[in-house]
Amino acid sequence: MSAGVGNPSFLLDARQVARDILIPRYYDPRISKRLSELEQSHKLVPLKTLVELGHIIHSHGNYVPKIYYGTGPYPYVRTSDLANWEIKASPKHGVPESVYEAYQAEQNVNAEDIFFVHEGTYLIGSVAMITAFDGPMLYQHHLAKFSVQSSSPIGPYFLLCAIESPEIHAQVRARQFSADIIDSVVGRLEEVVIPIPRDPLRVKAVEQEARAAVLGRAELRERLSFVARHVDLWLRQEQSHSLEQILEWMPVIGERRPPALLGGRIGFRAGALAASEIRNDVLLPRYYDEWVVRVAKEYAVRCDLITVAELKERGAVQWQTGDEIGRLNYGSGDIPFVRTSDFGSWELKREAKQGVSQDVYSIWAERQDVAAGDILLVRDGTYLVGTSILVHQLDLPLLYCGGIIKIRAIDKAYLAPALLFVLLNTPFVRRQVRNKQFTRDVIDTIGQRLDEIVLPIPKDAAVRRLISLSVHRMLSVRSQLRHDLHRLTINLFGHSKLPELNIEQAGPVDLCRG
Repeated sequence: MSAGVGNPSFLLDARQVARDILIPRYYDPRISKRLSELEQSHKLVPLKTLVELGHIIHSHGNYVPKIYYGTGPYPYVRTSDLANWEIKASPKHGVPESVYEAYQAEQNVNAEDIFFVHEGTYLIGSVAMITAFDGPMLYQHHLAKFSVQSSSPIGPYFLLCAIESPEIHAQVRARQFSADIIDSVVGRLEEVVIPIPRDPLRVKAVEQEARAAVLGRAELRERLSFVARHVDLWLRQEQSHSLEQILEWMPVIGERRPPALLGGRIGFRAGALAASEIRNDVLLPRYYDEWVVRVAKEYAVRCDLITVAELKERGAVQWQTGDEIGRLNYGSGDIPFVRTSDFGSWELKREAKQGVSQDVYSIWAERQDVAAGDILLVRDGTYLVGTSILVHQLDLPLLYCGGIIKIRAIDKAYLAPALLFVLLNTPFVRRQVRNKQFTRDVIDTIGQRLDEIVLPIPKDAAVRRLISLSVHRMLSVRSQLRHDLHRLTINLFGHSKLPELNIEQAGPVDLCRG
């Protein structure tokens, strides 16, 4: 059969079978061929060798019982909390200090450690660099941790890029196997061979470029989180700093966020509610959150309080839901079909879980009409409801699923996309979304209640413009750094993909036909 068509096959000598492993992709000849091509300019070093020599410490996390989920402020990082080489700004689960103290000495997470997904499904091989901006945390047993030591011939940022390269990604996938109801590379991961350039200047150059991109993105992630919180306080006149100071705030490397700033649950005391105050027959207590009512009054001086429905009536915004394109179209191509799990921190994940073909895209593209500056907001889910991203030109083209709402700013002079985006991410608006979230069948949703959300829109046009320009700049730089880092990993060893399978070898055992 011809190379690159259908399911390629190859012949393997029985003597090459290792440890009774009969999984065809474990012996993919393209991998050894590609490594052979690199041998002249690179040292081919197994991860196991780097570990045995003490250059890299390879450890893994712990299982923390679910009973502790959501009971404290210390993040318990899981595989779904990794996106675009970093930990999400708001990990799903937190644990109390007592649980953190029980595991933290053993886990000992530090800046420049690397988390690696070694158990899961499609997330296996995903990585995240811990930075000094990340707070104290624990991580689950489905994650491995690599700690690069000062004696190592490669630094942590080079290792991060290497793991994300096509050459190592292919090796990881080849070693992935099913363990009960989950896939794993545990026990095989250290077989992975890392090509290390023989020229130390090349290693240093990659290390410096990757470090600048990773830390730059982490810094911007923290700035955006800070702006969303403190612009909200400034609009409520509860912030002593000027708006300019808030927008230009710079996080300091080495100052880790204290646990108190990492989240946790909020609540409110519901007072007596007259029957006449019941709206739309909704009897959920949080729907009438007195905190929202009280705080709304604090915006009166600097803001107009306008519902999304009123903005639609004025022609300032419009929104629509996505489409379910059918599972048979999943994996038919490389154009992202964005789902709620593809949301990272302030941006989409670099690689969506599902991709579609150009033909499928052509069917839906006109209806969905996604453009740079649109906002995608999670409508259906659980803890992700209300999460949003601002679409950048580098994200296009894409389609999005029915559990996502696309919001488009029409009157950009009054409500620019970046301003709308930051308002949707203020604590005041996020809490409204959470209060209006309800269970529909087996999933939570905000449904049509998005129209009820009240936005605090600054009255002063200069204030609106200043916030919009600052946030737009931060998001654009962060997106560009993501693109630059991806390009660095793809071209790290000079190729963007593995060579086509060349079927010329023959042997007595055909493991992989069909």
